[in-house]
Amino acid sequence: MKLPKLLFISLAILSLNSGAKAQGREIESVVEYASPGVRGMGKPQGVVIKYERLPDFGIKSESDDPSLGNGEGRIRRHNKFSVRALAPLVNKPQTKVILGFDYELEEFNFAGLNESSYDLYRYLEDKNLKSIGLQLAYLHSLNVRNFYLIRVKGELNGDYTRDNIKISDYLKATVDLAYGWKKTPDFAIGVGLQWGYTFGRQRIYPGILYNRTFNPKWGVESIFPANVRLRYNANEKTLFYTGYRLEGASYDIFADETNLRRFGEIELRRTDIKGLLRMEREIYDFLWFGVEGGYRRYYRHRIFDEVGSTDELITNDLAGAGYVEVQLFLVPPRKWTERSSNR
Repeated sequence: MKLPKLLFISLAILSLNSGAKAQGREIESVVEYASPGVRGMGKPQGVVIKYERLPDFGIKSESDDPSLGNGEGRIRRHNKFSVRALAPLVNKPQTKVILGFDYELEEFNFAGLNESSYDLYRYLEDKNLKSIGLQLAYLHSLNVRNFYLIRVKGELNGDYTRDNIKISDYLKATVDLAYGWKKTPDFAIGVGLQWGYTFGRQRIYPGILYNRTFNPKWGVESIFPANVRLRYNANEKTLFYTGYRLEGASYDIFADETNLRRFGEIELRRTDIKGLLRMEREIYDFLWFGVEGGYRRYYRHRIFDEVGSTDELITNDLAGAGYVEVQLFLVPPRKWTERSSNR
């Protein structure tokens, strides 16, 4: 889920001390190895707890299968909760290896459901669609100008519970490759490919990294077309952002309690775009919080007759809606970064 965003965060934490320094014993010169980070970026987020809510929006569903038919309803709220942890296994000036774990769930609460309501809505009501992921990212600086990234991630995405989970039914893999150039301490660019689920179905998607700080107050952070953010540094403890973000997900589900059960394992894929405003603020040294709000518009939200299929069972049209998101996250303490900078 939200794979471009995860790649962006991986790049951020891998670029801890964005100009990684190495100094020989017998020379005074300091080598600043290339990385995707630039001056002015927010601190890498090691552990993040996040909650998001989208209140009250409509949904319409259509199917060419007469046994499923069409439906219409209202979603009272759409909740999302996630926990993510990223930790460095190797943190050398030229080479960084990051291990990451994340757990996410989302659920829908519908208004006025009863036994005659549309089958898909009755099935999704209070159903926890989950994602458990493990990733390994490798960043290597070739010299002071060039770097590359390799990231591999596996996720279990679907409606499973502790009692019925079967890894082969829910496992999805993602691979990211990127190569970049550090032009100056304030400017880094790169190109990359992702084999993943940004637009629901697993495909290869290109991306362009563009991180630039124009002056002490303003900068841009982006992996286009997945996300673009304009950054304003109010001070070292407060940052503001505005921009957009694409998010995608794919869930394998078994809707046994409905007419969908005759299809066995089916797949729900979604892609949406969010226009956002965001603030990040330090609470105490290593502890920060973030508040984000904006408008979400679904690009696609569909049910397919089997995993990886192109045959749509149900096409859902979800109305646009505002959303709010709150985060609490841990960053490296100042003494760690100061110690690393003085090496």
